[in-house]
Amino acid sequence: MIVLGLMSGTSMDGLDCCLSDVNISNNNQLNFKIIDYSTIEYKKNIKMKIVECISNKNRDLNSLDLLLGELFFNLSKKFLNHRQVDLIASHGQTISHRDREYSIQIGHPKYLSRYYNVPIIYNFRKNDIDAGGSGAPLVPYLDWLLFRKSNQNVVAINLGGISNFSFIKKDCSKNNVIGFDMGPGMCLIDLYVRKNWKIDFDNNGELSSKGIKSNELLKDLMLNSFIQKIPPKSATVEDYGMEFLTKYIEKYNEINKYDFLRTLVNFTSELIQKNLNNFIGKVDLKDANIIVGGGGAKNLILINDLKKSLNTNIQSIHYNGINIDNKESFLMCVLGCTTYNNIPNNMPSVTGADREVICGELYE
Repeated sequence: MIVLGLMSGTSMDGLDCCLSDVNISNNNQLNFKIIDYSTIEYKKNIKMKIVECISNKNRDLNSLDLLLGELFFNLSKKFLNHRQVDLIASHGQTISHRDREYSIQIGHPKYLSRYYNVPIIYNFRKNDIDAGGSGAPLVPYLDWLLFRKSNQNVVAINLGGISNFSFIKKDCSKNNVIGFDMGPGMCLIDLYVRKNWKIDFDNNGELSSKGIKSNELLKDLMLNSFIQKIPPKSATVEDYGMEFLTKYIEKYNEINKYDFLRTLVNFTSELIQKNLNNFIGKVDLKDANIIVGGGGAKNLILINDLKKSLNTNIQSIHYNGINIDNKESFLMCVLGCTTYNNIPNNMPSVTGADREVICGELYE
């Protein structure tokens, strides 16, 4: 079936659109072709509305829900340009998430539903949480479908606003997949860059390359309790916003902005290394194929830090048309297809859910 996947991630930089031909059987045989993809950047005022809504406890969710819903429709209409689809899967924008309690995504699907005479699938986290799971991360399901028949261990790291990973052993069964959120990915780095340079991100790591890491600041950041927390675990940019960052800026005000940024980049690398070593182990990591995706994979300084800390080669995701820019929106295509076909698509070994469920709801 021809599916449009829409994803607005934790980096909040734009709407990821992926058009693909997807088919999946009840025995988890995935066949697909990526037809087209694009990330359509948000205007600055939209991004700021999202950021403010996340940080403001008195937020007006309903207004932004409708605003983003209409925006998603307009952007998807522009992307499709009259091409036909059989189904649309829209993740929405995560505004608030609490591990095993709730997860709120906004971007009301009614605008898509009114225009397109096809099923609209949304609300992908609730059913896993209702089954006792954390509701995140979602991407290990796709990683397992892609790499379960691999002849070597695979570690797929996603460097979005929050960093997470999937560990798929060779010939891996679904209930043996390991994965969880590890902590900040790019959210603190992007936040600091916006605050100090008034730009959205550090292109290729050019700004952080001018700094030297502060061991004292790094040591303090690594004391963050989430890094040590035993999985299943999921994180949110709510926990790593300006309030979190300001505490360290004020405490280490003698550190220049380039060194501070360089340390934040190294912090992301070190927390990933610590989580992988603690919860996978060096033996399984030694000969693993380590694949990175997400916007952070374009930060050359972060990737170099990861190569050093993990002491291994790292490659960006390139698999049958899936790449850094479309993996998460293609994930929505797969989740939408499985939901529509009543195929369980959560990962209890990852989220801690007490049973397999179908994540996603049909908008009616």
